[in-house]
Amino acid sequence: MNLIPSVRSRISVPGMCSLESLKKFRCAGLNATAAGLVAERFPKLAASHDKKGFFAEFTASAKGLSPLDAGNGSDAYVLQITEKAIRIDANTASGLFYGLQTFLQLPASTPCGTIRDEASIPIRMIHWDLKGYQPTVKAFLEELKILASFKINAILLEIEDKYAYRCAPEAGVPDAYTFRDLRKISRAAADLHIMIVPKLQCLAHVDYLLKHKRYHALREAGYSFQYCATNPDAQKLWNAMADELIECFAEHKQYFHIGADETDHLGVCPECRKLGKGGSYIYKLERSIDHLISRGRTPVMWEDILRNAHNNLSPEEARQCWSLGKKAVLMYWAYGYGGKNNTFPSLKSYLAEGMRVWGASGFAGCDNWAGSLPPLDFRGANIDAWTKSAIEEKLECVVATGWTRIASADCPAEPQESSWFTILYAAASMWSGTPRDFTKFIYDLSLLLYGEIPEPELVEAVRHISKAPYRLESLADKDFSNRRLAFLRLAAAAESLSVERDLFCNWNQYFFGKLGKSLADYRVNYMNRYPVLRAEKIQAFKKQILPVLREFYAETTVADFMNTRFGYLEKIIADTAALVRKTKKC
Repeated sequence: MNLIPSVRSRISVPGMCSLESLKKFRCAGLNATAAGLVAERFPKLAASHDKKGFFAEFTASAKGLSPLDAGNGSDAYVLQITEKAIRIDANTASGLFYGLQTFLQLPASTPCGTIRDEASIPIRMIHWDLKGYQPTVKAFLEELKILASFKINAILLEIEDKYAYRCAPEAGVPDAYTFRDLRKISRAAADLHIMIVPKLQCLAHVDYLLKHKRYHALREAGYSFQYCATNPDAQKLWNAMADELIECFAEHKQYFHIGADETDHLGVCPECRKLGKGGSYIYKLERSIDHLISRGRTPVMWEDILRNAHNNLSPEEARQCWSLGKKAVLMYWAYGYGGKNNTFPSLKSYLAEGMRVWGASGFAGCDNWAGSLPPLDFRGANIDAWTKSAIEEKLECVVATGWTRIASADCPAEPQESSWFTILYAAASMWSGTPRDFTKFIYDLSLLLYGEIPEPELVEAVRHISKAPYRLESLADKDFSNRRLAFLRLAAAAESLSVERDLFCNWNQYFFGKLGKSLADYRVNYMNRYPVLRAEKIQAFKKQILPVLREFYAETTVADFMNTRFGYLEKIIADTAALVRKTKKC
């Protein structure tokens, strides 16, 4: 059995259980959503529900199995398999839910034995960044199911301009989520044992809002990237926006992320200058933190300013900011860019000061800011390094971040839909606490997610697409009926358009000063044909990818992706073709 995540302990005994032979399903402690997952997979089971305990039992006859104690580990469960019955026991509803996810991965004919399992990291969080990609509501609900099925129990939801705030007109894009949409998403996540942590930037990264004329007065000295830290109207607006998100996610009462990273424009206006850079940062954050505490939420913040990662503060000012770590959870990000420097030197220092620290790895948006497929080789190494550190230092949470847009003005990076291998590698790592062979993981996950193993060239692209591009020619004769797998192939081909771009750039470099003037006839003849052929192929590719993108993402997202992946390449091809037409043969 190739289970994802892998289980902590499995003791096998002789015999096999045929899942199709199971006739009855009895449970206690499963909500309607969880019971519905069973009904989807086994629609013919006769179901009954008890009122006490946390168990699920599947039997082929009247005789069931005796309960076992699952232990007190995080989300622990025990799963017994005999020839005639399967039983899951847990001490919590979440433990039972995750035992059920393991049961739903079992093959049709399953070896008998006992599985004991628990999470290595209690809060296993995935960052769902809406800046670059806004899933349709239908797609978002499907994504939540996938995350839950691989034992993710929290998402850091970066909303930015993808919600139509009632208190902040113009903040949302035209097809932004409504209040009703977010309420639906909130309830669905809660039913799947996924905690939503909303994220609303309180200081920097707010140009999505401050670009609008009605909010210009809230800028720090006219700088659209950042609020003025001492402007009371800016704080009032942020409080109202935070309150609205708290209302949207009413089921999720634990945490709220205030951002607070990369604040490179501190202490500029006259009022902020009086406080200094560090002082104005503390002033703004304390007011945001106190507001959330008054609303019953635990604040979470990025910690890069405390370690002076950008050298914007003096050492003394940075150290003063450490006081914030006494009032908020610090989320320590370190992404191992290019597969290097997967060490976290400030971690022990924070913990020594008694601060509550969560780790942050990167599953996407770290290596190619205009990419479409994150490299598992690099991302997996970073994810495993954070898992190891979290277990050693007993951190309660690690979040795997996926930056779909580095900042509001930037192009969209890798979509979530083509990032499942790195997302779910993070899920597997955070649950089991152990690394896996990357290629084998791709094979195992492909069978679970797509029902088949992709072609070898796509497997290599998933591992490291910059080393193994997936050319347009690779799409020939592929079956696109599996839409998730189709998206993966098309995204890989979209990133590999950089090969086409480089070719045309090289031509312009090689023949600079000759194109548009005169060139050997055999070269002109070839270059007259090639741009036309490539332009035709790219137009066909656009027609292929566009409907698949629309199945998963809102129209604003789709238009942005198409423009940033194809616009410049089409211009280079057209410009090259125009120069060739002007070139005289010699």
